[in-house]
Amino acid sequence: MDEHRGTTPEIEERRIRLRPENDAVGTWLERLFDATSELVVFAIPAFVLVVLFNSATLSGRTIVTATGFILVAAAVKRRTLAVGAEWPKTSTRLSLARIAYFNTVVVVGIALPGLVGATTGAGASLLLPTAFVVGVVGAGLFPPLVALVGRSAD
Repeated sequence: MDEHRGTTPEIEERRIRLRPENDAVGTWLERLFDATSELVVFAIPAFVLVVLFNSATLSGRTIVTATGFILVAAAVKRRTLAVGAEWPKTSTRLSLARIAYFNTVVVVGIALPGLVGATTGAGASLLLPTAFVVGVVGAGLFPPLVALVGRSAD
């Protein structure tokens, strides 16, 4: 045992050993988990409302909207999809904006397909793709909107 550090050479070797970097799949999975957790945490109010309504239709639209959002958010975070700005870092200042924006995206993803179906008479085959597009567009617009608002606030 090293008298100066109070550890064994094996422990010291483990501490300084570099951790292997993730491969492309590992990095993509990390970004998916990051995007999923961010959406779930900040959109809790919308998800709670869906649960309270106890509707399979609303639940389906919510899942499809969230899937579109998560896929695009993960791609932007990984920089495989550039939307003009990087995904904004998590901060106290942006937390309220995230809560408002993410819940709005989820609610629009739930409501818009119903409105489209009611006004156009479109069948169920159009409703879920509409929810998916809302999630995709919502995630894609978030970084540029934050950048735009940040520039105008300066």
